[in-house]
Order: sequence, then structure tokens, then C-alpha cells
Amino acid sequence: MKKTVLAALMFAALIVLLVPTLATAEGGERGWLYRDRLEIGRALIEVQSTNWPEIIPYYTHDIEYHDAIVDIYGIETMTAFFARMFANSPNLVTTIEDETLIGGTYTASWTMAGDFAGVPYEAKGVSIIKFRGWTRKVYYQRDYYTEGDIMASIPGLDEAIWGFRTYYRCAVDPTFDCPLAGTARYSAPELSVSTDSASPDDEAEARGRGLRWLRRRRMEIGRSLVEINADNWQSLLQYYAPDIEYHDPIVDIYGFETMVEFLGRLYASSPNLVTTVEDETLLGGIYMATWTMTGDFDGVPFSAKGMSVVKFGRWSTRVKYSRDYYTEGDIMINIPGLDEAVQGFRVFYRCAVDPTFDCPLEGQALAGLDGDQSRSDVLPSVGGFKLEQNVPNPFNPVTEIAFQVPSGGAEMSLRIYDVSGRLVRTLVDGYEPSGARSVSWDGTNDTGEKVASGMYTYRLTSPSFTESRKMLLLK
Repeated sequence: MKKTVLAALMFAALIVLLVPTLATAEGGERGWLYRDRLEIGRALIEVQSTNWPEIIPYYTHDIEYHDAIVDIYGIETMTAFFARMFANSPNLVTTIEDETLIGGTYTASWTMAGDFAGVPYEAKGVSIIKFRGWTRKVYYQRDYYTEGDIMASIPGLDEAIWGFRTYYRCAVDPTFDCPLAGTARYSAPELSVSTDSASPDDEAEARGRGLRWLRRRRMEIGRSLVEINADNWQSLLQYYAPDIEYHDPIVDIYGFETMVEFLGRLYASSPNLVTTVEDETLLGGIYMATWTMTGDFDGVPFSAKGMSVVKFGRWSTRVKYSRDYYTEGDIMINIPGLDEAVQGFRVFYRCAVDPTFDCPLEGQALAGLDGDQSRSDVLPSVGGFKLEQNVPNPFNPVTEIAFQVPSGGAEMSLRIYDVSGRLVRTLVDGYEPSGARSVSWDGTNDTGEKVASGMYTYRLTSPSFTESRKMLLLK
């Protein structure tokens, strides 16, 4: 009997000691697991070309990763993806702006700047990282950003992305001086809504009801504002602060009156837009949610995934800041004329970084798993000749083709063919001295006429060497 009582007392003492430790480890601000997960999440977002191999051990063997274009499954594929990405973006720097960690989910918004395949760009985005169980291992990561921020710096693709952004702003942005004559500009209905009166849940009521009540109300309001639609947007205006600030990949809105007109125009152009929250978190006054969005924009059907960040005022149920992250490529890809630009860029991007992608661009250079090979290192070289991939690719209106001629020079030709094999243009035909050479193509045939958008093959030929590569012309 004494032994039984003693054993029970020892077990009870162990539980008393262990429970606070587990609670602290899981989510307490001073817990070691909380601190480690915060540091790991931050490291995975701010990873650079100089240290990416160091963060690979933090991923599980079955890691699942997604961004606007690429879907990665498994640690080996993830390693190859990182190697290729940083080979193409050696100076990429990501800086975290806001971050949260709730249980096993780390979320951060960030800015990113650098080059992709030699093209400088800047982008804003947000990431979600999920840890497995009681570990420091990450099994899921998703980055939300728009590829339009990269496309906007690429000649040929920049026209497509800026054209769409201009059209979108003409339709919904009340502050935009639309340069497109005849473009539909939707007007918000006349409303007698004001934020001068007290909110239904003012600060005094929130303090009186307590933090638990405030948390529930913020969750409800945050979810409602993300799932806002044409039928209820007017009734939800009361939850925006007078100085509301809103951003998406295209539009920046400041102030309540401008927000009202923006929403009025948005739902006039997208009356059947439906957004459905998938996952959501609330930390303090910051609500975050991932979602899927389907509907039409000005008659064009689309489906997109995204994420929203909603910030409440202190002890308030009013929102002072909101940002939506999604890629406008998901809308553009359904618009004839713009779809080719988006598809072309996505093919080019996947050729560069996705190890699972069967690249249709023949000769597209890809980095090795160690991430140390440059583009020229992996290009084939036979008999002293070398044919480089054209830059930029896809292109519009001009691209540059570089090639290497062996010592002593050589008789050679460089010709362009369409998809049916017909000769389009002869760029080089005759003797070329040794060394690095290059020639440009402006998208015209041998008679000076502009050729159509599409895939073309260019072929370098000499008595001892022949090699071909593909390139994509977009208009």
C-alpha cells in the first residue's frame, strides 16, 4: 500500500513539473520551441544564395512547397529547386516586415529585391510555414506574391503586365487618371455611410467585455471582410476606420471615402466574385487568412489563391490596414492576348527553377544541385563552338543570340526557323573570326516583315558542328 501511494505521489509530482514545461515549449513566449520556430521561420524566408544549404535540414523529407508558379514535393526536389533558384538569383535579398507564430504556423510578410536571370525586380509577398508536431521540422511552405512584379522588368512582358494593370486601375481605382479612352469606369452607388459615428463595438465596450470577446469579434469581422461580396459589402463598411489603408498587387487605397468607391467599382465589375477562407489566424490585432477566389472580372472568368492581412486598431473592431496578396497572372491567363505573356513567362520560370518540369525550350540552361554552376557552365560545347540561349527569352521585340567561334575562325551559318521547319531569317552566313560573338534578332523575316508570336528555332551550323535552341516570341 505504501509503495502504491508513493508511486502515485511521484507520478503527480512529475505531472506538476511537466505540464508547465510542455505548455511553455509549445507556445509560451519564453519557450525554447517557440523561440526556435521563430528563428527557423525567419531563416527560411530570408534565405540567400550564400547560405541556402544550411536551411535544408529544417525541412521534412516530404516537404510540400508552393508559390505562384511552382509546386514542389519532397526534400530532393526542394534542394534542386533552391539550387536552381539561387543560381538564377544570386543577389536575391528578402526582408521580413511583419511576422506571427501561433502554435506550429509561422506567417510573415516581406519585401524581396534582386535579379532573376539578370532582370532586376522588386516584389512584396507573404509566406506561411507549418511545423510538424512538437518539432522544428517544416513540412509545408507557401509563398504568395505576383509574378507580375518580375514580368514588369522584362522587355516584351512589361507591356502585357502594365497594360493589364492600367486596365484594372481604370475600372476600379477612383484615384487613377485613366489614359484609356472609352474604358468602362464603374461608379459606386450613392451611400449615406460615415465612420464619424461610434462603431457598433467601441473601445469602452471592448474593454468591458474583455480580450476573449474582442478576439471572437475580430475573427468574425476579419473573416467577413476577406469573404466580402457584392451582396454584403455595404453593410461591412462600418468596420473600416476613417484612415483605412488598403493594398493589393495593383491598387493602393487611402481613406474611407476612397475605399467605399473602390469597393463599389470592384463589385460592379465583379458582381459574382466569391472568396472562401481556408485557414485563418489571429494574433493580437492582426488577422491573417488564406483563401480561394472565383468569379469574373469585367466578364472574364478566373480562379485564384491568395492571402490577406487585416490589422485592427487598439482595443477596436475597426480595421485600419488591409493587404491582399495574389497573382494577377491568374486573371490575365484567361484574357486573349495577355494569356500568351503569362504562359510564356511561367514556362520560362519553370524551365529555370523547376526540376520536375519537362522544359519545351530546347537548350534552356539549368543550374545543378550544388547551385554553383552558372548558365555558361552548363551550356554544351563541342569542337570549340558554343551556342548560348537567347536573352531575353521569351522576348519582344528584340533578343540577343551569343555564340563562341573556335580558334582560327570558321565558315558558319546562324538561321531561324518556324515550328514547321521553314526558314524565317538568316542572321549569319559566311566566315566568322574566333572568339565570343553575338547577333540580335528583331522578330522580322528575310524580307523585313514582322513574324507572328510563337516558338522559333535558331540553328548554328558549320562543317564540324551543328546545334539548335528554341526561343519564344511574344507580342
